[in-house]
Amino acid sequence: MPLSSCTSRWVTAMNDCTAFHAERQTGLGGSDIGAILGLNPWRTPFQVYQEKIGEAAPFEGNLQTRFGSYAEEFVAREYCQATGRQVQRFNAMLRHPTAPLIGHVDRLVVPEGQKRASYKSEIRTDLGLEAKTASAFATGRDSDWGESGTDQVPEAYLTQTAVYMALTGCPQWDLAVMFGNQEFRIYRLRRDLELEAMILDEATRFWRDHVEARNPPTPSSEAEARQRWPRHSEGRIVEADQEIAALLCQLADCKRRGKEVADEEQGLKDRLLPLLADADSVRQGELSLATYRANKPSQKTDWSKLALAIMSWADFDTDQTAEWLNKYTTTQPGARVLRLAKDLERLL
Repeated sequence: MPLSSCTSRWVTAMNDCTAFHAERQTGLGGSDIGAILGLNPWRTPFQVYQEKIGEAAPFEGNLQTRFGSYAEEFVAREYCQATGRQVQRFNAMLRHPTAPLIGHVDRLVVPEGQKRASYKSEIRTDLGLEAKTASAFATGRDSDWGESGTDQVPEAYLTQTAVYMALTGCPQWDLAVMFGNQEFRIYRLRRDLELEAMILDEATRFWRDHVEARNPPTPSSEAEARQRWPRHSEGRIVEADQEIAALLCQLADCKRRGKEVADEEQGLKDRLLPLLADADSVRQGELSLATYRANKPSQKTDWSKLALAIMSWADFDTDQTAEWLNKYTTTQPGARVLRLAKDLERLL
């Protein structure tokens, strides 16, 4: 294939990808709903908010999600073989008439005796298909996955298919899942108008109160809290309630036990730091329990670039040293550091 042809295809693909992500910023998709409801283990409401307002790059996927995308075709073929039905891709972006819901569905199931499930943008079926892959270990004793043929699926997928039924008007949706390379199951989900109404309300509220208002939802982790509040507000004090005091005490206990409880310590910080927001200290009455302030800014000079610049400048004047030093020195703001105070010991 000529290089020019490859380049043209690459540019077209990149443009299509850019247009797709731009379109996704105009509403909430099926996977977004699970995230804003706190049901998606991989994404948070804060991440969805940042993606929609353009402050974060859209989620491009990871090894697991990329494999899932590649395996969709295989799962769809297995579904056809298992059911004797045919499926059809539907590429149009769907948009709800009253709520900020959008979506691309995987496939539509062709009605028996018919040749098409849709014609142009008109949907002519009462059944859609979502193809998924999952770990072979996902069907263990405490699994969210029920037996094949039931509607027992993880809540994130339940809400995702509910969005698709709301967008298409289809009364039912099949979820075909390949668990590892060992087991294939088909779940049948039926339209639940009560669930759908809740989703429409939550989508409208999230879009109005957060995306349109440019008001970030509460962070769900230490990383998100640091991104939301990188600086502290001087003199702002949080009065520790029972929850904050308990988290601080548990954190102090973790620090005493050392590195073997690092995961537990991180989990406590993920819960605590969003509660502190931009406060610079935590108190309980007269007791000072902790401070959460930024360190002093640090400076870093790129000595190699400075030396090369001086050597290449024949008329360099030593009186210009300070000016050139400033040119190749950058200042980094200090990171906020949580420090537990001695008064905390009185609560332990």
